[in-house]
Amino acid sequence: MSIRDVLIKSSELGYDKIAVVSELKGNPNRIDFQEEGEIIFSIEVTVGIPNSNASFKSRVKSESLKLYSEVPKLDLLGDIFDIPKLTGGSPMENLLVIKQGDEKNKAVVQFYGSNGMETGPKIFIKEWRS
Repeated sequence: MSIRDVLIKSSELGYDKIAVVSELKGNPNRIDFQEEGEIIFSIEVTVGIPNSNASFKSRVKSESLKLYSEVPKLDLLGDIFDIPKLTGGSPMENLLVIKQGDEKNKAVVQFYGSNGMETGPKIFIKEWRS
């Protein structure tokens, strides 16, 4: 299926936004967020999967997901996905957290489940463009 076919199908289903994940050597490498066929935001990424031998599993309740960001330029991700920001006094659970990165990765995205524990995946953002 081509990108054009994906755009047509998503439009038929009533969606005007899509995320296209490109890969390099079998791993996610870039995510392009498109609205009505135009790229509105693009991030270069690598992804880490948590240890599957962990003694506990945490699940995110997507209907309760909130955004906490230390990187204001990436707040746009919350707008794209229609995820409300975490407000003061809210429990630290069901979170998409965007933290400042280091020299290698400009930001790190982590997820916290309904029990407040970190879950996967961990997304390392190398670069972004809008």
